[in-house]
Amino acid sequence: MSRHGCRIRGIVSATWPMTKAISIGAPAKVRFAMIDGLRGVAALAVFLFHCNEGQQLTSLMAAAPAWVEWTIHRGHLGIAIFFVLSGFVIAHSLRGVAVTFPLVGRFLLRRSVRLDPPYWFAIALTIAMAAVSAHFIQAKEPLSISIGQLVAHVFYLQEVLGYREIGPIFWTLCQEVQFYLIYALLLAVTRNDPALNMQGRATAVGIAVAALISLLWPLGIVTWEPWRGSFLPLWHCFLLGAGAYWTWQYPRMAVYYFSYVAILVLSAAVRMDDVTLASVLTAVALWYATTTGGIYRWLNWRWLQFLGLISYSLYLTHNPVSGALFRIGYDLTGRSALTEAFWWVVVILGCILFSAGMWWLIERPSLALAKRIKLERRANSDMKKTASPASLVPESRAR
Repeated sequence: MSRHGCRIRGIVSATWPMTKAISIGAPAKVRFAMIDGLRGVAALAVFLFHCNEGQQLTSLMAAAPAWVEWTIHRGHLGIAIFFVLSGFVIAHSLRGVAVTFPLVGRFLLRRSVRLDPPYWFAIALTIAMAAVSAHFIQAKEPLSISIGQLVAHVFYLQEVLGYREIGPIFWTLCQEVQFYLIYALLLAVTRNDPALNMQGRATAVGIAVAALISLLWPLGIVTWEPWRGSFLPLWHCFLLGAGAYWTWQYPRMAVYYFSYVAILVLSAAVRMDDVTLASVLTAVALWYATTTGGIYRWLNWRWLQFLGLISYSLYLTHNPVSGALFRIGYDLTGRSALTEAFWWVVVILGCILFSAGMWWLIERPSLALAKRIKLERRANSDMKKTASPASLVPESRAR
């Protein structure tokens, strides 16, 4: 398994078939219910993984059937799901615009306004909870953080600059920001234009070249990183999601896309790379859902959609919140398989409740502000005549 794979381990109703064109007067507020559902699954999987990895459930896991711990132990693969979903959503966000360098700036600003306030709050929460823990727990070392380390985290540069992570999941945000930047720049350099076939020949070729380069790491041809914390070893996860979206919009890309998928599957099988395999399965599921209309209705259960809504907050804060709740619970009752099971349920509900409050107070205003940063869209009658439902879906929940 690659170094990045080891790091990952360690830490609504629209039903139009895609064969039919949709008129411009169709409902504009359709959304990707499956995307939101998968976000909820991914966030919950990572949360449960960290509960077990943090040795909070040792007695319970010893008493549970082996398959329970086996399943929870693979919750780290939720991160791979998030990377694939990001590729799909960002490809959708930028497909309808003529991407220029000024637009890249607006796009990144929009991403920043959307992502930064919850992320910064999570950093502050992690530091505060660590300080409280060190104060009340004997022999526990306080969290030592330098100004440079804190500033690097604020700008997603801690990986690149070599600082220790304040929280175990913050490194993934460094990867995501690089994905966004490089993909948007790739479209700008190749003069992506939605009025042209395949977004323009140069764009299609640019995406193909990026995909070929991304294979160097999962195939083991290249084992080093061009710079510390580089996105390239995991670039294929993002491109699998983007490729699924492109293949939906341009079905004749299928032969190239599934050749890429096949290479990654064979490589994952040989190299025992569960991160790549999980990414492939997620991407292929997304592509299949687009061909059947399931992208709009699958996983559209109310509780799972709610988890998807608060998934970013849950992902960012589950470690400090769950750690505090487990500590209080075990101090009250002691530890056994029964009490661990009880407090596990309490912790899950507590983290969900905390994340819901965080979404309401921080994420929701950030999202509303991000929506005010408009990306220029080119009106094109030909696009309107052949628009798929995807082209009418707002970026209301894109992360």
